[in-house]
Amino acid sequence: MAQEWFVNVTVLLIGLVIGSFGGVAATKLAAGAPSGDETHCSLSEQLPGTWEFLPLTGLAISLIVGKHRRKLHCGKFLFGRLAAELGTAIAFLILYRRFGLSLPGVVHMIIAVHLCILAATDIMYRLLPNRILLSASVFAVLLRLCCVGQTPVWQFQTWQSQIRSSLIDGFWGACLGFGFLFAASVIRPGAIGAGDVKMAGVIGFYLGFPSIVSGLAVGFTLSALCIIPMLFVGRLKTTDSIPLGVFLALGTMWTVAASWV
Repeated sequence: MAQEWFVNVTVLLIGLVIGSFGGVAATKLAAGAPSGDETHCSLSEQLPGTWEFLPLTGLAISLIVGKHRRKLHCGKFLFGRLAAELGTAIAFLILYRRFGLSLPGVVHMIIAVHLCILAATDIMYRLLPNRILLSASVFAVLLRLCCVGQTPVWQFQTWQSQIRSSLIDGFWGACLGFGFLFAASVIRPGAIGAGDVKMAGVIGFYLGFPSIVSGLAVGFTLSALCIIPMLFVGRLKTTDSIPLGVFLALGTMWTVAASWV
């Protein structure tokens, strides 16, 4: 029991450390963010300092001890960093307990880091960078190829069949995820951004069909549970944009934790 507790804490700490690097990366991904936008912060233009890499407290300390002072809207950067760090740590623990340190488990963790970075950039800039989406899709393909890990190399027909089936499953998942959000963006222009549509395609390939249905359902349910109360209390307007990528990432991780992809 003590050993299991120690391993779980270690995995959490590793997740926090990796999440802090992901948070710093997300903070610097300001390409395409208009400098006049209220979410833009001079922090994104600075080279990362030593303080920024400290888990949980790094960004706050750098804001306090830095030579320059930030505006209040830099709170979005704090929330984004916390999302990257805590999200990565929790995802690592869940995925470790679900898959261990097998090759699929490690690839799941790498994809989780990508999803947390996307959630952070969506909070900070309302952007889902193409470079992160592309990188996540590469690892999603690798995960699909991991399906043959338990099959001897000499059983070529079985090996080939499993790869084909896995890739087709991912293809249909990508079509459904991309197609659903693309249709929603056409029906109501401006409500869903192009980045959200592309992210849905990536997680669709990652989850496959029919798991993408669960991922989208959980993501939209969580977004509704968050948005509706804020609309009632006046903290959010119907014309305001929301970080849908955060909820898509949460729905994806929920689905992965619940069942083998």
